[in-house]
Amino acid sequence: MIVDWLDACCGNPLADVCRTYLLLRHAVPERAMDYVETYAAMSGAEVGAILAWLAPIAAARLTEGVADENDELLRLAGVA
Repeated sequence: MIVDWLDACCGNPLADVCRTYLLLRHAVPERAMDYVETYAAMSGAEVGAILAWLAPIAAARLTEGVADENDELLRLAGVA
């Protein structure tokens, strides 16, 4: 388990799941949806409710300045 306490805050847990999905999508794309589907099955959440966070999560990720992700993030955020 990895806990990132540097910027911990309260919020919708599905946003956290979607952020992890977004990071996995870049690092290991073949496993990203498996993560979302497994989380959904174990938590009772809807996959669609998790992915509904994708545009705002992608927009937030743009502010982190990861240049090699910008094109995809712009597309996912609905800006490109």
